Amino acid sequence: MHRSYVPHIFTLGNLFCGFLALHYVFQHSFVPAAWLIVLGAVLDKMDGLIARRIGTGSPFGVELDSIVDVCTFGVAPAVMIYQRHLSSPWGLGLAFVYLVCGALRLARFNVISLYAKKGDYYMGLPIPMAAIALTQFIVYTDSRWQPAQETMLAASVVILLAALMVSPFDYDSLPDMRASGRCERAKQSFLVLGILMVLYDAERFLFPLIVAYIISGIYRWIAGLLHDEVTQHA
Repeated sequence: MHRSYVPHIFTLGNLFCGFLALHYVFQHSFVPAAWLIVLGAVLDKMDGLIARRIGTGSPFGVELDSIVDVCTFGVAPAVMIYQRHLSSPWGLGLAFVYLVCGALRLARFNVISLYAKKGDYYMGLPIPMAAIALTQFIVYTDSRWQPAQETMLAASVVILLAALMVSPFDYDSLPDMRASGRCERAKQSFLVLGILMVLYDAERFLFPLIVAYIISGIYRWIAGLLHDEVTQHA
């Protein structure tokens, strides 16, 4: 097998995670579905890292990755939040809004990748992070926190995540583990600490960590307005 096919194997593994997540959602088994979305995000990150490492990136790979992401991080989370919290005509519309914004986010990312050099930040909340936030919201509220108005809260989360995906807010990309700058070292430390916390108790820590990541983009946007910063996007 030619090495150029290796990243595509991870991409198709991501697609399988999204497909299997839908299977569990239709059975109302939301916890395994949510963790399949997380696994899909890991595979999604790995296919890009491997493609860049072995120098086999291609327009075909970019397009395949985006199509797969629409399924795993768009369709599956949208159906999941609809089935669990928003089972009504207006809820179906909200779930579709999330899916539309996710597709727009992916299209914008592809266009930026064509014409701009890779930077330290993503423009808008990456769709894998939005998908993890949405699905882990379901896991977290089911196991550790039962809000009084959970339907309205779920609707608010869907609207917020949809808006953040198409927003101009800057979000950190995965830090370069070989970099030695002070900022990169801080990112590396936070990443390692976050991974250790999730490995210790994923059900307790993953959703709060994702919320912190989401807040970081809003904070950076406000700080950028105050300091008139210009950002190079990934």
